[in-house]
Amino acid sequence: MGCASSVTELQSTDAVKVSSLPKAPQPSSHDYQMIKVLGEGASCKVMLVKHLPSGLMNALKVLLKVEEQNRGLWQNETRILQQLRHPNIVELFAAFEDSQSFCIVTSFCQGGELFDRVRVGSFSEQMASALARQMLQAVQYCHQHHVVHRDLKPENFVFDTPAEDSSMRLIDFGCARLVQDHEDLHDFAGSPYYVAPEVMTDGPHSGRLWKCADMWSVGVMIFLFVCGYPPFNGRNTREIFATIQRGKFRFPVSREGDTPLSKEVQDLIKSLLCMDPTRRLTADEALKHPWIAGEVAPSAPLPIEVVESIKAFQSQCQLKRAVARALAARMTDIDRIQLATVFESFDKNGDGQLGPEEIAHMMKQIGAGGEAAARHLMAQFDEDGDGKINPTELAAAQMAGRLNDAHEIDLKAGFEMFDADNDGYITSTELENICDFLTPRAVTQLISEVDANNDGKINFNEWLAAMKDKRLRKAASLHSSHRSHGYQSQQLAKTHSESTCPEQAIAENAEEDQQEEEAKQQQLEGAPEQVQTDRDQPAPSQETEQASPQEPSNQDQTQSSDAESGGSSGAEE
Repeated sequence: MGCASSVTELQSTDAVKVSSLPKAPQPSSHDYQMIKVLGEGASCKVMLVKHLPSGLMNALKVLLKVEEQNRGLWQNETRILQQLRHPNIVELFAAFEDSQSFCIVTSFCQGGELFDRVRVGSFSEQMASALARQMLQAVQYCHQHHVVHRDLKPENFVFDTPAEDSSMRLIDFGCARLVQDHEDLHDFAGSPYYVAPEVMTDGPHSGRLWKCADMWSVGVMIFLFVCGYPPFNGRNTREIFATIQRGKFRFPVSREGDTPLSKEVQDLIKSLLCMDPTRRLTADEALKHPWIAGEVAPSAPLPIEVVESIKAFQSQCQLKRAVARALAARMTDIDRIQLATVFESFDKNGDGQLGPEEIAHMMKQIGAGGEAAARHLMAQFDEDGDGKINPTELAAAQMAGRLNDAHEIDLKAGFEMFDADNDGYITSTELENICDFLTPRAVTQLISEVDANNDGKINFNEWLAAMKDKRLRKAASLHSSHRSHGYQSQQLAKTHSESTCPEQAIAENAEEDQQEEEAKQQQLEGAPEQVQTDRDQPAPSQETEQASPQEPSNQDQTQSSDAESGGSSGAEE
C-alpha cells in the first residue's frame, strides 16, 4: 500500500485511457498541473493539482498498477463517488487510467478538519448541532443511495474553505461499499473509538447492519463534541474494543457555573449509541431529532475543559503512549523509588490512585499550571478511563515527559532499542517484543497511525515525529483489509535522570503541550488567548450502561443512569 516516486507525473505524454466505468468524465492528463504532493506511500500518491482549463484546484489520487489490488480499489471508489452528488460529500471530477496508474480527481477541501473548528470560549452545543446536521445529511444521502461508508470519524470530515460558513464534506471512501440492505459483506472495516460493536464480530454482516454501524459512529462523534472525551476508551486497541462491546459510557455532570449538557443531546446520544442496532436511530430519524432539527441546542459556550479535552484527544499519539508505558516498565530502581515517593506524597486518601483534586494539587505544587494542566494530564494518560491516575499511568506520564525533553540523539538510541536487527526500521514483531502488553492487531494499528509512507514499518523520521507529537503527512488510506489486524532499555529511561525528577518530567510534558495548544489558538484567532479561570472542583461523571438485546440491565439509581438498549428515554439523574 502507498506509492513510489516512480509514479507517472501529470505532465506525462502517455496516452490517457478514459475509464470504461459508466458516466466517467473525459479528462486528459495535460489538463492538470501538479502543485505539490499531499501524501504518498509505496503504491499511491495524492497530489494538489491545478485544472488548467478552469483554474480550479483539485486533489488527485494516483494508484500504481504494479499493485494488483489497486484496480479493484480504484473501480470501487470511483463507482461509489459517481453515485454521490451532494454538497456535504467530496465531489468526483474525473477518473481515468494511463499506462502505469489509476487516477481519481476530486474536489480539494482546504478548510481543515472537523476538530479544527473547535475553539475555546466559542464552541457550543448549537455549533456542535450544526456540524452534526451536516454529517447526518451526508450519511443520509449515502444510505439512500445504498452506500455504507464504514469508517466515519472526525478526520474524514473536512471543510471546503477556511470561511466560518464553509460547507463540510465527507471524504475517504476507500472502505465504502455499494450494497443492498439484504446483501452481505465479509470483510472488516472501521477505526478504534468509532467502530460499532455489532460489526466487530466475525462476519458476514448485511448492508442494513453496516448502515446501523455508520450511525453508531455518528453518535461517538457527537459524544466527543459535547463531552470532550470518547465514550469508549482504553490503553490499546484491544481495550478500546472491549469497552465498545460492553456499551458503557459516562456523561459529565456539570459544575456550578458551567453550562450543563442538554437533555436533548443526551437523549440523541443514547439513541445512537444503542447496543441493539435494530433500535438505533437511522439517519432520517436522527435528522428529525429536536437537538438536530429544532432550536433546543444551547448557544452558551461549552465548559473550557471540554474543548481542551477534545484538543488533547486530537493530538494524542497512541504509539508514544505505548512507548512511554514500555519504558516505564523498565525504569531504574532509583527512578521507581523516586516516583513512588512522589505518588504517595500526593495520594492524600491513600487509595493508591490520584483523583482529579489530588492531580490538580500536584500540578500546582510543581508549578505546572494547576487544574488546566491536570485535565490535560488526565486526558492523555488516564488510559483505563476511570477518572483517576494510578502509579503505572503516572510512570507513563513521566516517561512521556522525558521523551518530550529528549534530544534527537537520545530518541535515536530509543529507536535502536526497538530496532533489534538494526535495519533502520521498527517492524510489528520488534514493537510487539518490547510492548508485550499489546496484541498483534493493536501493534499494527499503532504502526498505521504514524506510518506516513504506508510501508508497514516505522522509520526514524516517523519515530521522531511521533515522539515529538508531530504529524507527518500520510498518504490517503485505501481499503482497511490492507491494514492488517549491547544497548540496554534503561539508557533512554535514564535520560536526564540526574537533572530531571519525576515532577519535572511530568510538568515539562504538560507545560510543553499546553504552550503548543496556546500557540495554535493564537494563530487561529489572531490574538492572544484569554486567561483561563481555574475551577476549584472537578466535574464528576454520570455513567450510562446499556444492556445487550439478550440481557436487559437493571437501573442503578445511585451510581448511573442506564439507557435501555435502543431507548431514547434513559433515566436521568
